[in-house]
Amino acid sequence: MNHTDSEAMGPSRASREDAREGPQGPDIDFDDDGPTFAWRDIGLEDALTLVVFWTMAAVVFAQFFSRYVLGSPLGWTEEVARYLLICVGFLAATVGVRKRSHIRLELLYRYLPLRASAAMIWLVDLGQLVYFVLLGWVTWKILPLMSAQKMTSMAVGMDTLYSVVLLSIAIMALRQAWQLVRASGPKQWLAAQRADTTGEEGS
Repeated sequence: MNHTDSEAMGPSRASREDAREGPQGPDIDFDDDGPTFAWRDIGLEDALTLVVFWTMAAVVFAQFFSRYVLGSPLGWTEEVARYLLICVGFLAATVGVRKRSHIRLELLYRYLPLRASAAMIWLVDLGQLVYFVLLGWVTWKILPLMSAQKMTSMAVGMDTLYSVVLLSIAIMALRQAWQLVRASGPKQWLAAQRADTTGEEGS
């Protein structure tokens, strides 16, 4: 092989070596300053939701184990798991009220002045409080009627389920009322949201 042939094969050999090495990706910094866990951030709603959730998980596991391992399914597990899921949904809604993490339209909040946005959020909170109070009143009126109805698989009244729903609504109403009393709450929440948005856009 002469010198000319070696020079001709040089670029192709170099390209094959680069292909074997692979592309060099960007350096990823895993040491980000994200939110850290703190026990003070855990509320009563979180503990109740966690207990009911793992109770539901245990019931579902008992249903799976009895059906597919023992071959004799427990008849009450399906109905109890369904009602526990309803309880988890209402209790988790209380966590959303406390953290202001429910779905909301934030388009106007980002473009209005801070004071006007805070006033709008205060009015929305007032409307939510009225809704929770009305919903709790209706649930309270229905609660005595549900005591006559029993679960299909167990001799437990349906008023037990509605009591958990009423408790969840009461917690949401109390949290919402506290947010209304704290007039600076919407401003702090808006400032945090805008700071997060600015940080994401800057990065």
